[in-house]
Amino acid sequence: MSELSLLDKWRKKSIHNFTPLQASLELTNRCNERCGHCYIDSFKDDPQRTLTLEQWYHILQQLRQAGTLYLILMGGEAMLNPYFWQITKKSKSLGFHTSMISNGLKIQSEEMAEKLLESGIQQVTISLYSLNPNIHETMTSVRGSFAKTMNAILFCQKVGLKVSVNSLLTSLNISSIFDLEDWCVQNQLEIKVDPTVTSKLSGDMTPTRLRASRSQLEWYFSERKKRWVNGQVKASPESSGDFVCNAAKGKCAVTAYGELLPCIEVREPMGSLIDESFETLWNNPSVQPWRDMRLSDLSRKSETGFCEHCPGMAKNEVGDLHQELDFSVMLSEVKSKVSQDLGE
Repeated sequence: MSELSLLDKWRKKSIHNFTPLQASLELTNRCNERCGHCYIDSFKDDPQRTLTLEQWYHILQQLRQAGTLYLILMGGEAMLNPYFWQITKKSKSLGFHTSMISNGLKIQSEEMAEKLLESGIQQVTISLYSLNPNIHETMTSVRGSFAKTMNAILFCQKVGLKVSVNSLLTSLNISSIFDLEDWCVQNQLEIKVDPTVTSKLSGDMTPTRLRASRSQLEWYFSERKKRWVNGQVKASPESSGDFVCNAAKGKCAVTAYGELLPCIEVREPMGSLIDESFETLWNNPSVQPWRDMRLSDLSRKSETGFCEHCPGMAKNEVGDLHQELDFSVMLSEVKSKVSQDLGE
């Protein structure tokens, strides 16, 4: 068995010590796209609740003191926060490794990409759904967004920014997804393809209508193995005492209004970082149900080694953080079946 990398050792230690090594910051709910799969209910901020620059600085300082090393800036579209550049520079001065998730629509010149690099952004993850402009723009609901997103990737690469691609796998883009994955490989871009479409924060299930079907997912995971040596889905070793996830242990999140979350998927605020200290909120007993959840607490309908359960997603959709969703169970069954059919 190979030894753990230094980063893996840090992650393992952070989980054991409840150190929030990673924090996701939703800088704004505003966005210049209107994706039908997005979990955000309204693409605007409440002007009565938006944070001042000083309040964002206060949050950054608290996270640094708590042991956070990695920041992920997101939204909405993070670059639409009026203090975006000040926040990135402050993050750099505090020694964070800072990355961002973006649709790329604001990165339309080499100068803008260079400005991101100079301000302290070390990695940009771009949301790209297909190499077919019609499919991509159907998902973003913005005409011309495909060309702009592609430009953003090229500009960021040109100035030396590390770039990766996020692609949500839906019924709309699954048929063309391998063209995108092949293109990313050819252009030395890491790509993450995720089939988990969630409901909106309000519980509105409309986005979930875009979830890929069982047959589509079986085709996708089977085809991955045929195309790539490392494309096989593999079971993860697990025991009933294993934690379900890393929420409120090695990671956390902060909303556009300064509310501390156990993670970006868990939308129950632990409290306000403007009104209370991180230490107080992080050690509040109310967070324990999220922190202590283990596989033995679930109904265990999913296949062993292929658990896809997200407590935050379940709580938002059915009101019970322990209940495995039908989609999550189906996804685990598909991965298990494909793994068995093709052999480990």
